[in-house]
Amino acid sequence: MDIDELNQISMTMLSRAGKAKQLLNQALVAMEQSEVDEVIISKYLQDAKQTLIEAHKAQNQAIKHSDTLTYSLLFTHAQDTLMNTEESLFLVQHFIKIINSKLK
Repeated sequence: MDIDELNQISMTMLSRAGKAKQLLNQALVAMEQSEVDEVIISKYLQDAKQTLIEAHKAQNQAIKHSDTLTYSLLFTHAQDTLMNTEESLFLVQHFIKIINSKLK
């Protein structure tokens, strides 16, 4: 895999992770509303999960060539962004569970 291919994969990962983060932020904003629409929030979360799957698929394209990859700051940044967005998803999902259990 050459550097151009790795850069393209990195940009795909960054784009997908960024989109997922945006969807998670929209879910949080929806949770702040006086009338919470659980269907909308669920849709944001499902879309974020699917978008993260797409980012992982891109990452896997690079990882399967790990024996020939050279170091790339952009790929490292993309992996870090993906990991942080996954952590945000984890936290938002648990916040929702906590809030729902306190309201019932």
